Amino acid sequence: MAKKYVISSGHSLKVRGAADILDEVNEARKVVNRVHAILTTTYNGEGSLFNDNTSTTQQQNLNTIVNQHNCKERDLDISVHFNAASKTNDPRGVECLYYDAKALSTKVSAAISEASGLKDRGAKERKELYFLNATNKPAILIEVCFVDSKADAKIYNDNDKFEEICQAIASVIANELGYKKKEITTISKPSKPASITLTAKTYYKSGTGLYRIKKPCYLYKTVKFDKDQRDKPISVGVAVTAKDIVKYGNAYRLKTPNGYVTADKEFVEKV
Repeated sequence: MAKKYVISSGHSLKVRGAADILDEVNEARKVVNRVHAILTTTYNGEGSLFNDNTSTTQQQNLNTIVNQHNCKERDLDISVHFNAASKTNDPRGVECLYYDAKALSTKVSAAISEASGLKDRGAKERKELYFLNATNKPAILIEVCFVDSKADAKIYNDNDKFEEICQAIASVIANELGYKKKEITTISKPSKPASITLTAKTYYKSGTGLYRIKKPCYLYKTVKFDKDQRDKPISVGVAVTAKDIVKYGNAYRLKTPNGYVTADKEFVEKV
């Protein structure tokens, strides 16, 4: 029987974590969603993810996350957080916390560091943390980097480095649980071109407020969605706030405090 995992992001939409140059809640969700996607598409992994959207107090949030893990059949629990200390331009780095899974935590921290260039702070025993001592399977808590370190944020915000961090985490977890990469099937080109049915895009054309990402997309610096205008990828489940909806040609964009996101209903939904 294949081994399984549960991976979750720290805190909740209503019980926010650390926030400075980076926002812990938003970024942890991106990492969780991407790592889960890699484990179940690139690898033959089996598991589930959880992001808490409902808890309104810290204790409720902790209980909700732990209960979501403990109610699942699995072999490993993974929590993703971002660290904080005090604002600095200096690098602070990645670390991985554990109750008794020291060897795995050491591998995860080292893999993220090697892939990204973040300083490797290593594995740290933290038996007092609720997630680590209340889950009933081997558990690790990844602190990807520091939200208040300018050097860390610069590395993490690089689109290629973000992907490499997620790939590194997935690779260590896959090795730990015995997952293999899926074989890629090559499909021969048909002798005659298949007919393609084009479906017209549907957009939100008005309505400010909160929108949730349905399919992976990008945050852009301008309404012109050229590749060189991409700011960063946005993962499924991340919430964005639209201050306005603007038209660009035949398309519409959500104007957020940080840039522009497509208003295509295939990619976003009003909350």
